[in-house]
Amino acid sequence: MAWIIERTTRSGECRWDVRWRVSGRTVRETCGSAWEAKNLLEEKRAREAKGRHRVDRPDGRKGFEDFARRWLDTRLVRGRPLSPTTRSGYEGLLRRNLLPHFGSVPLRHITPEAVRAWYTDLTEAAGRDQASKSYRLLHAILNTALDELDVYDRNPCRMKGAGTEEAGERPLVDVATVIALADAICPSLRAFVLLAGFGGLRTGEQLGLRRQDVDLDHGEVWIRQNAVNAPGQGRVVKAPKSEAGTRRVTIPTIALDALKGHMATYAQAGPEGFVFTSRRGQPINRQELSRRWRAAVGAVATAPTGLHPHDLRHHAATLAARMPGVTLAELMARIGHSSPRAALRYQHATARRDRAIASFLDAEIAAVATPVTG
Repeated sequence: MAWIIERTTRSGECRWDVRWRVSGRTVRETCGSAWEAKNLLEEKRAREAKGRHRVDRPDGRKGFEDFARRWLDTRLVRGRPLSPTTRSGYEGLLRRNLLPHFGSVPLRHITPEAVRAWYTDLTEAAGRDQASKSYRLLHAILNTALDELDVYDRNPCRMKGAGTEEAGERPLVDVATVIALADAICPSLRAFVLLAGFGGLRTGEQLGLRRQDVDLDHGEVWIRQNAVNAPGQGRVVKAPKSEAGTRRVTIPTIALDALKGHMATYAQAGPEGFVFTSRRGQPINRQELSRRWRAAVGAVATAPTGLHPHDLRHHAATLAARMPGVTLAELMARIGHSSPRAALRYQHATARRDRAIASFLDAEIAAVATPVTG
């Protein structure tokens, strides 16, 4: 049986000893806080209950921060190191949300109870979005500790749904609003708006488009690279995150016609030349794009406040999902998703909109069909 003894050192500081019996002898571990001692006690008692009590491997004494930073340096996704943007995002989550709480804590002291308390506090302090992203990162790091170090019997991150973000509904726009936005923005970005609003391309995919990726004869664009802003590196052009992101997209006539005129006027020369450029003829950056986009949104009365360029992709995908008979696989291929989950959002959005229309029709019919009593 494990137990805690609180004591005071000669210098007057409090210490908490967690003690337990192993092979007929008492083993002690000293903790600097009651919280740390309580977590260790719960871990020992859980092991005793499972009949798995043993002297912990030295690896379990490693601090979380050292292990997490090594995890960042060696992490592979589909055999490749983390992209600069992904790594930067992980480093931010570690710095803000994980290291202040778990930084100096030994890996073996991170228990399900400790994770639950941390998650609850973080949700209250930073919101569900930050808590969910941080929880997913913690889960991934501790999974590696589970596999490599045999520190745990199970991953301490066991909260169902904790890693799922509750993303708010993005505003939906209609076809007329997309066209109005294309007409309101500067001429050098008209094709950009139409290509996103009806082709469903991501912003980074459009910023990475080159002349050789555009087939005007067949009305197609080939997505095979993505332009992002990496902290400390500026503009970085890299391959899509997944194989599904590399794809050919057939675009409707309105976007194709705009793209033909754009290629003749604004795109850089040569097969490697980028399609969307700034006034100086260089690849347009996201700051200039955002500035011109905000001006266009402000000029269109039907454009919702806070509309983002990415919402154009949402519009294109939702519009495609309304096509009678379209399959989930076809929708996934068009928008470049490797998982059905994201593609289903657009079909669900369409279904919700359809229910809203049906409810409106019910109300209109009821207003006529209900007899007026006097």
